[in-house]
Amino acid sequence: MDVYRTPADSLDTLVASSLQPPVEFMGLARRALGDLGAALRERRGRPDAAALRWRVLKVAKGGSSGRGTALRGGCDCELVIFLDCFKSYEDQRTRRTEIIKDMQALLKSWWQNPVPGLSLEFPKQDTPGVLRFRLASTDPENWMDVSLVPAFDALGQLRSNVEAKCQAYSTLLDSGCQGGEHAACFTELRRNFVNTRPPKLKNLILLVKHWYRQVCPQESKKEMPPAYALELLTIFAWEQGCGKDAFILAQGLRTVLGLIQQYQHLCVFWTINYSFEDPTVGTFLQRQLERPRPVILDPADPTWDVGNGAAWRWDLLAQEAESSYDQPCFLQAARDAVQPWELPGLLHAGSLVSNHRVLGDSVPKTPRDSSSLNAVCPRSGSRQPPRLAPDPLVVASITPSMPGGVSDLSQIPANELDRFIKDHLQPNPQFLKQANKAIDSILNCLNKNCVYKASRASKGGSFGRGTHLRGSCDVELAIFLNCFKSYKDQRARRAETLEEMRAQLESWWQDPIPDLSLQFSKHTVPEALQFQLVSTTLGSQMDVSLLPVFDAVGPLSSGTKPEPQVYSTLLVSGCQEGEHAACFTELRRNFVNTRPPKLKNLIMLVKHWYRQVAAQNKGERWGCASLPPAYALELLTIFAWEQGCGKESFNMATGLRTVLSLVQKHQQLCVFWTVNYSLEDPGLRTHMLGQLRKPRPLILDPADPTWNVGRGSWKLLAENAAALETQACLMSREGTPVEPWDVMPALLYQTPAEDLDKFITAFLQPNSQFLAQVNKAVDAICSFLRENCFRNSPIKVLKVVKGGSSAKGTALQGRSDADLVVFLSCFSQFTEQGNMRAEIISEIRAQLEACQREWPFEVKFEISKWENPRVLSFSLTSRTMLKQSVDFDVLPAFDALGEAPRPRPEKVGEKQKQRTARNSCTGHSQPTPVRIVGVIDRCAC
Repeated sequence: MDVYRTPADSLDTLVASSLQPPVEFMGLARRALGDLGAALRERRGRPDAAALRWRVLKVAKGGSSGRGTALRGGCDCELVIFLDCFKSYEDQRTRRTEIIKDMQALLKSWWQNPVPGLSLEFPKQDTPGVLRFRLASTDPENWMDVSLVPAFDALGQLRSNVEAKCQAYSTLLDSGCQGGEHAACFTELRRNFVNTRPPKLKNLILLVKHWYRQVCPQESKKEMPPAYALELLTIFAWEQGCGKDAFILAQGLRTVLGLIQQYQHLCVFWTINYSFEDPTVGTFLQRQLERPRPVILDPADPTWDVGNGAAWRWDLLAQEAESSYDQPCFLQAARDAVQPWELPGLLHAGSLVSNHRVLGDSVPKTPRDSSSLNAVCPRSGSRQPPRLAPDPLVVASITPSMPGGVSDLSQIPANELDRFIKDHLQPNPQFLKQANKAIDSILNCLNKNCVYKASRASKGGSFGRGTHLRGSCDVELAIFLNCFKSYKDQRARRAETLEEMRAQLESWWQDPIPDLSLQFSKHTVPEALQFQLVSTTLGSQMDVSLLPVFDAVGPLSSGTKPEPQVYSTLLVSGCQEGEHAACFTELRRNFVNTRPPKLKNLIMLVKHWYRQVAAQNKGERWGCASLPPAYALELLTIFAWEQGCGKESFNMATGLRTVLSLVQKHQQLCVFWTVNYSLEDPGLRTHMLGQLRKPRPLILDPADPTWNVGRGSWKLLAENAAALETQACLMSREGTPVEPWDVMPALLYQTPAEDLDKFITAFLQPNSQFLAQVNKAVDAICSFLRENCFRNSPIKVLKVVKGGSSAKGTALQGRSDADLVVFLSCFSQFTEQGNMRAEIISEIRAQLEACQREWPFEVKFEISKWENPRVLSFSLTSRTMLKQSVDFDVLPAFDALGEAPRPRPEKVGEKQKQRTARNSCTGHSQPTPVRIVGVIDRCAC
């Protein structure tokens, strides 16, 4: 894992295989911290919980784990607990010690029911106001150092409110705090600043941090700058030098090391959260910028100079960076040196190029518009970056904007997905207006001037369906030509029609539409004329496919099906799969266009994730494998919503989680609709049955039954979907995974008869491992109840019996029910079961809670918080598998059957002889009596 010895073109592989933390460990740690947050909210495990004079307002996760920049082999997490008892920054100093003691007791009580696969360790508590502990994996190479910090909720629920932020920072500066003393109060802003960055930039951050970990001298470790300072420096380098989702890691690493060499001249800060406009903050920032270099101000807390040139040994890092440029990680295949990014507005080759040229040690009075930095970037073609004279001093003030379409979905909090879609994914209305005008103009040109006349035209693609993303989209212009009388005519005359249409478009574009450019594609396809419309002012583009087609369906009123012969003719035409899909553009568009706006937003979110996966892995090991089309994900999203929700309003994270879970089950997907075609026509029925017998995944286009849009390699998508399950976008406020809708990848009525056994095994039978864990837990609970209930009472527990679908072996996969029947000696008849019920339920509840505290369970054991004096229930839920749980009702009962023995089976031969003898005496045969015995599985107690 030596970064120096890794060839430049292998750095991506190094990051993916050796630097990114294991998904399993991070998932376990996230769940554990989410459960801990819930325990702190409920003050679980403290008998004097009501006496505690504080209440949790919210919990925020920070540190490298919260920011999505955690390294394999040990990472950190800051768990900030915002409390109602803190009314100011000053309150934290006076009350933190006592609250830390309370939380430590709660933490130890919470861990009495440990998380399988993790251990809890307490190091030396040497940081005032912080409770430190470590969550360690069974794999000794992975752990998470957690700092639990009680904090004042300075920002409240108005984090995006400018006035609220200004007030928070003014109050912070008036509090007389030390630099970064109250940084925890701004954890959410710090986390959001980093975790919205593209995945590749985070990979670069991991690489830089790995280099830092590799070269950092152990004897000087406490004198080295924090790794967070290098995270910010890496973000700055990328913003100024690249800004793209895809780039070469070696270039990024070399740029960052070049900046580290020039640490004595670094002054970097952002004005995304605070600015010079507030007089108090502006005056303070002026003083901060006069500090010894390097100055790297935390973008969330202006008092925290994480660069702190007066304290940290940046010179050691600079020496290491200077000696690294001849290493293999900076050499291309041809042994040429990898060149760093050119940072516009910065110093190049020793000369000063900036918006501000300030001599001596002065600082610009109003640097809010500056985009320059006192740093040197290595000259193109040089082995080492040139030196900079120490006098000139300029300041970088950056207010980054989130690039549309490249934001990292994994780090968007689940409750902010709707806002994320609105702000970054929905298309620009101005561009839509521009593009619509251009398309109408194109269609009008072809209608007037083209030799081949059209009966009508239809807009399809994501543009026509209303599912396109900001920045770029696709549109299919289906031109229904009168000269095409059949599907076969399209093949014969398509080339000449396309040639004519191109000529007309080239002639028409002599008078172009303002602010739009038209570019014909260099890569031609036989069935379409492809070109691109690019907005020169809005940064958006549209890929247009112009398709001359046969009008197979004819004009249809909304909601009506095509005539059956439309598809019969298609099937007998001998076409390839999906060859004539363009003929059904209108049906396809109408199928999607009629959906609720929020469902279309979910489709955009899924397509954004799909685009991220495709872009991140472009040209790597999966580059040769063709992904399924994005349209397949559109249809899968509609299927998930129809089967699991069907409502116009829903939770966006839940919908996303459902679609991603179906992506992971792609080998079982069987999805089709009969909204346009059905099984009534014999020929179509035969074709559909043939389709259903084909290998999965099967996602049939609802407009064209010959087109399985699910074709392609789903493996990469499935892997990324699984990795996303433990990320912020799919985690609830409590830190637990968002539950998906209950949707199976195939429906019963769509399953051929010969596949029913597979269907039952795959989708209906509960997981055997989970059932074994439940049975083990129930045995322990039954034994505990029998031994401990009514210990000092004349009432005795006679036996405990498990019933319900779980006991009968008829439980379905997912959530099932069961009864735990407690037979008591105090009941001598049925009518007495209502007597003393409240007292009995209370005693059983107390013993269940004791069992919950004292026994370690492989499953999550939760007792209902609804304290009804006559009802008691609990649930056992899998810790590793989603939507696997059993709900138990505890029922005190009269033992009506007592210890009645089970009927002894008689030997078949003897019984048959007796029956034969009786029949021969009477002269006629009698029906054989059948006795049906219901047996309830008794627990081992």
